[in-house]
Amino acid sequence: MPDTPPRRTILAVDDHELVRVGLRQVIAQHFGDRFEFADAHSLEQALLHLQHGADRVFLLLLDLNLGDTRGLAGLRLLRQRYPDLPIVVVSGTQDALVRDEALAHGAWAYFSKTGDTNDLSGLLDTIGAAAAGPRVARGAAGTEPGPADALARYRHLKPDVRLTGRQIQVLELILSGLDNQAIAAETGLALGSVKNCVSTVFLTFNVRSRAELIGLFS
Repeated sequence: MPDTPPRRTILAVDDHELVRVGLRQVIAQHFGDRFEFADAHSLEQALLHLQHGADRVFLLLLDLNLGDTRGLAGLRLLRQRYPDLPIVVVSGTQDALVRDEALAHGAWAYFSKTGDTNDLSGLLDTIGAAAAGPRVARGAAGTEPGPADALARYRHLKPDVRLTGRQIQVLELILSGLDNQAIAAETGLALGSVKNCVSTVFLTFNVRSRAELIGLFS
């Protein structure tokens, strides 16, 4: 029998053991045995894990304040070394400025550790979106920039843009030309949930139609 390929890994980086245990339990509860879960208590340990297994890690959950790094330094270093790895900040800091700076530095999303159901729901949606993988290429050399690159450019012009991972996925699919029904089929979301995501994207970018939205990224 052929060898079973290793399951993809979610790497959680947090210096509090209870947080790491909680994340493991939540991910196991909602995603069963679909993914491996790995954790690290420091940036150094996370980098060591990535050095030996970055090809299997599809999502990194990062606390901004670790024993060996503070603020955005860890995020910047990880983005520099692993620019294609989606990084989601899960932080005890609820400062809107910190959140916006993290998003501007390439974090996919930003959630707090308060236990708020909206944060938990958004985190689970983001994990699902990351697991599905980007539908559109992300600006590889010699190709047209993908939606994630367009989002980064637009954030530079409009720094208050904040979307969850699921909303970013829906944005990518809109820019790919899919209608709501096709997006529902692609993501597994109910049609009503797709419509809510699309409405949020339109409101975020202050547009009234798909054509107008696509025009912003052309």
